[in-house]
Amino acid sequence: MNDPHALRIEAAHKTIGDVFCDTYAFSIPPYQRPYAWEKTQVEELLNDLTEAMEPNPQADGFYFLGSVVLVKSHGSPEAKVVDGQQRLTTLTILFSVLRDLTGDMAARLNRERYVKQAANEDLGLREKLRLQLRQQDQPFFEQYVQTSGATASLPAKSGLEGSKARIVENAGIIRSRLEAMSEEQRSAFIRFLLTNCYLVVVEVPTDTAARRIFTVLNARGLDLTATDILKADLLERAGPAERALAQRWEECERALDRDGFSDLFMHIRMIFEREKPRSALEAGFPVHVPPFRGDPGAFMVQVLEPYADAFALSLDDKRLRNLFGATTAGLIQSLHRLDNKDWLPPLLFCLRRAADDVTADLPDFVFHLERLAYYLFVTRADVNTRMARYADVLDTLDPMTTPRDRSAGLALTQDEAFALFDGMNGPIYLATRVVKPLLLRLEQASTDGSATYDFPTITVEHVCPQNPAEGSEWKTNFPDPDEHAGLVHRIGNLVLLAHRKNAAASNYDFEVKKGTYFAHGDTCPFILTNEVRLLATWDAQRIRARQIEMLGRLAKAWQLTDSFVTWQKVPADVE
Repeated sequence: MNDPHALRIEAAHKTIGDVFCDTYAFSIPPYQRPYAWEKTQVEELLNDLTEAMEPNPQADGFYFLGSVVLVKSHGSPEAKVVDGQQRLTTLTILFSVLRDLTGDMAARLNRERYVKQAANEDLGLREKLRLQLRQQDQPFFEQYVQTSGATASLPAKSGLEGSKARIVENAGIIRSRLEAMSEEQRSAFIRFLLTNCYLVVVEVPTDTAARRIFTVLNARGLDLTATDILKADLLERAGPAERALAQRWEECERALDRDGFSDLFMHIRMIFEREKPRSALEAGFPVHVPPFRGDPGAFMVQVLEPYADAFALSLDDKRLRNLFGATTAGLIQSLHRLDNKDWLPPLLFCLRRAADDVTADLPDFVFHLERLAYYLFVTRADVNTRMARYADVLDTLDPMTTPRDRSAGLALTQDEAFALFDGMNGPIYLATRVVKPLLLRLEQASTDGSATYDFPTITVEHVCPQNPAEGSEWKTNFPDPDEHAGLVHRIGNLVLLAHRKNAAASNYDFEVKKGTYFAHGDTCPFILTNEVRLLATWDAQRIRARQIEMLGRLAKAWQLTDSFVTWQKVPADVE
């Protein structure tokens, strides 16, 4: 039977003096992210503290620093920091600077105890730092902050990155602010900090309880993510390999950034689950990704690291070109322009399989995946439809043990091809999320498919303007308002520009517009735009002809020419 005292959770508000004492020996567990407070957060803390200690009627005479959550057994000082790392680290920097600016040696030794527990043979206490950061950060933190006198000679920030850069920058900011105070002012400041500043300290007795706290914090929108929760779960089961696995986990996270890393876990879950998720990631991932529940080291080697590598590769155009050719890299770049990432799980599966030297024609797979993705994109398929279709694609690559009815998978039926052409044939400019990726895909289809478009600004412009001015040649060439309305937003009347729109220039007559607005000097980087610039006139007949030509190019690029020819014969208006 569990001892209720061993399972209790304690919460109390405590002064900073009661926290930075022998009652607590803080450590940052490996699953926590690095120290990340920015300059603005440190400056805000300093401003709040100095304002709170001002003697005026509006000041309450105390300052609340928030809460910290600790994994801590009753009666033991050892305390793993679940939440509050950023504040405890910044306070340690603050105490270290205050210590180093103290001229009186006795006072300096006294202030050292807020950074380091003094040895006391009578009480059986050994010298010990109050706070231990993660293994990869602690040696730097001890050398340049916690060691007596260290903040007087901080290293240059240049060449440092991540937590080390934040530590050095924030220590410099704090030291600069405190140096401007007199010794008396600093003494008053530290007295206020120790006796009038409070934290709510929540002590959680077990790692299992900590994971529950993680979930609660995450549900409240605080700093922890689902991957933090999963990391804690994995490392708790890792035993002696905990630190090594934590470092490898963080290397994957750094390679993809925090948001990309969270996305990776959703993609991995889809690869295993093959259905739209019906539970939160932290709850569903262990259920639907069986390797996660097994040996932690095996999960890293067999799942997380190879899929993290595959995800990083999918974002690296240069490596893709070297490995699979310019055309395949261009198609993956085209996929990344879409407004959803539901296509990534099957791509990651194939990239991972290619890395394992499993026989697979990756260029052929990417061609069919990109075509399918644009069909779903242009027809504005909802998320349920998209995820079901990509699950079917995964099933064709790696069949599930339980057979089920599937769609056409990567292939497009004739009805689906017709729906694609119908979608592209309409007023595509009004589909704001679709128009630019589709025009860039058309631009690729007008080359060998390998071109890249890395311009900082790309805009979509009408050749015939949306609102032609009275008396202009546009009114002459498009006298019927209904005809103009039916053509103006179609692909045949659209071009790409590598600069911002100019509302006045959009109404220029055709000859002026193509010479001064569609190009800077005499050049434009887009083939489609340059093709329009070579024409002498622009009217409704020209738009209709160009409309069919542009759709035909896309049909050819997606190997749908036969379906396109048939589609043109169906009794529908192709204007």
